[in-house]
Parts: sequence; C-alpha cells; structure tokens
Amino acid sequence: MQARTPHAFAHHSGIWYDFAMTETLSLPIWPLLAAAFSFLLIWAMGALITTEQRHLPALSLLLAVVGYAATGFALHFGGIGILIDHPDVAALVWEWTPLRHGNLAHWGVAGWMGFGLNQAQTPVAALLFITALPLVSVTALLSLRSLEPHLSLRARLIFALLMTAILAPLAGNWTQAGGWLMHLGQSLGAGDGYLDFGGASFFLLAGGVALAALLTGRKNLSPTPEPDTIAGIGALMAGGIGWILASPLHLWAGSSPSIGAMNSLLALAAGGLIGLVYGLVGPLSLRWFSRSAAAGWIAALAPLPWMNPWQAMLTGAIAAWIYILAAWGLRARGRHDAGDSFAAFGLPALWGLLAVGFFAPMPGQFKAQLFGIATLFLLSFLFASLFLLLGQIRSTATSGN
Repeated sequence: MQARTPHAFAHHSGIWYDFAMTETLSLPIWPLLAAAFSFLLIWAMGALITTEQRHLPALSLLLAVVGYAATGFALHFGGIGILIDHPDVAALVWEWTPLRHGNLAHWGVAGWMGFGLNQAQTPVAALLFITALPLVSVTALLSLRSLEPHLSLRARLIFALLMTAILAPLAGNWTQAGGWLMHLGQSLGAGDGYLDFGGASFFLLAGGVALAALLTGRKNLSPTPEPDTIAGIGALMAGGIGWILASPLHLWAGSSPSIGAMNSLLALAAGGLIGLVYGLVGPLSLRWFSRSAAAGWIAALAPLPWMNPWQAMLTGAIAAWIYILAAWGLRARGRHDAGDSFAAFGLPALWGLLAVGFFAPMPGQFKAQLFGIATLFLLSFLFASLFLLLGQIRSTATSGN
C-alpha cells in the first residue's frame, strides 16, 4: 500500500472544479449533462463498425456496468486519493505495487479500494465511475466485433466482461489514476511520464485485440457491411464533445474546454474530408468517410490540449491516411479486419499517442510514449491471443469428439 503523497505533476491531477472545496453534497449540473452525452460514443462506435448487430452497443454497456462496478472501478481508481487530496476520494488510497523497497509511489500497478463500489458513495467518486463507462464500454464493443469471426458469442461475452472488469481498468489506472506509466518521468527519466489526455489508450487496447484476431491465420473474405454514416458521425460529434467536457480528470491548463472541443471537431472533419475524397475517387463507399472521421477524432484525443487548430487538422488528416492505407493493405492480403477495428481505431490511437511527443516536447517524451504504447498494446494483444488459442483448442477438442 502506498502512503498519501502529493503528486509532482499538476496536469495529471487537475479537476475542472476546485478540489479544495469543502462542500461535497452536490456537483454542478453541467458535467453530469456532459457525461450523459458522452454515452453517445458507444452508439457512435456501434454504428461505425457494423449495421447488422444493433444489439452490440447496449450489450457492451451492460457488460461494462457489471464488470466495472464489481472490480473495474477499484482497479482503476482505488488509489486516486493518493494522487488527489479531496474528501470525496479520501477512502480511495490503496494503490498496490509488487515492490517492497524504493519509491513505491512511482510503481503503482492497481487500485485496491472500492470493490463493489463500497468506497464510491460520494459525488466525485460516482462521477469518476460514470465518466469512465463510455470508453470502457467501447473497448468491450470493439473487442466483441473484432473477435466475431473467431469465437462463439459466449466466449466473446466472457472476453468482453474480463476487458471491462480487469484489462481496461488496469490500463486506466496506469495512465490516468496514478499508476506507474504516469510516473515514468520520475522513475526512468522519460519526459513527463506517459501522457494521454483524452483516453486514446482505451482504443489502443482494442487495437491489440483486433491485431490478435487478424493474426489467427484465418481469412474471411465476406463483404464488409456499410456503416451507418449519419448516425455514427452525428453521435460521435455529440458524444465526443461530451466525453471531453465530462471527465473530472481533464485539466485545461493553458487552454480551455471549448478550444479542446473545437480542436477535436477539426481533427474529425479533416479526417472525414480525406476519407470522403478517397471514397469518391477510389472505391466508392461512404465507409471511408465515416471511419476516417472517427480515426481523426481518436488521434486527437491524446495530444488535445497541446495542439493548435492547424495541428489538430494535420493530426486528423494523417490518421485518416493511416486508416486508409492499413485497411487497403489488409484487404489486399485477404485479411478481414472486422469493422476496421484495427485500422480505423487502433492505429489512429497509436499515432495520436506518438504525436504527443511532437506537441508536448519534453526531453525524453518519445521514450515515455513508446514505452507506454508497447506496454498497453502487448497487454491486450497477448491476452486476446491466449483467449483465441484456448478457443481454438476447445473447438478442436469438441469437433474431435
């Protein structure tokens, strides 16, 4: 267990309202409204990855609520009180670390308070729970879609539940709530530690799952369904702004929420424009437009407060080309990237996390970003690969009988 110590970097621990306040019985209504809009992200991603399985967004949210409430919140935010001194999170001060010597505060691996939401009966803790659900649900949703050609529905549901209860919360702890990746600057001298302002790491996790599915050796040349472009882009615009404004962990030092929301829309629009042009002059399909727009928005998440508008558009445009080239290459090789989960969501997240090194240039920052990206990507890739291997073994044993 770590002792309560002040955190060295204010941009990791800031909250959009005064944490020195003594009144904890109520919160301003606007972050709750923003949090409500942020749930549109789940339906946006559902519309963009498939038009055939309309039940997947609701199913993913249900799994996220159950898994995240049972163990996920504790693993994610069980040590947040070490990072932030506020009475509403004063009980959440246990961050587990495997180390027994040295500066334990730099090597937190998992929160260890709040299982079953026992220590989350305060306004701020409840808001942390609510605002984490959209991106945790998205990791479940993209995983369900990526693994669809390879595993039964029952196996995919088990995997998605484990993703919401364990994997995504651990990644959130390491990148948002005082975990070891945030402290790479202090522990390894790597820049300012791993930086991910808007949660692109959750899409990176989904990309690891998608890559594991792509490398199973199976080829699926079935036609890719057209996404619901209108619903997907509309929900992404509203839900994306809601998510950026809602999270109490977002600190807008040197910028403002309105400028951040504007930059996210510019990145989305730039990506969508690249996809629209490609879809008109190349293989005619609106999927390029809608998924390129999503790629641009995702890429802008990590470096959002450090970009100016032109940089945001450039980031979105590059993300769109990354998606288009990756999707084209995979299809040319006969690989079925279900819902373009790897090309449209995983790779743009990776690009955006790397772009932090350009827009928030501190000595050693690229080292921190590369270290964090490799860790998170391998975490989900290896877990999904193991799950797929077990699924194949079980399928072989069943067919043999």
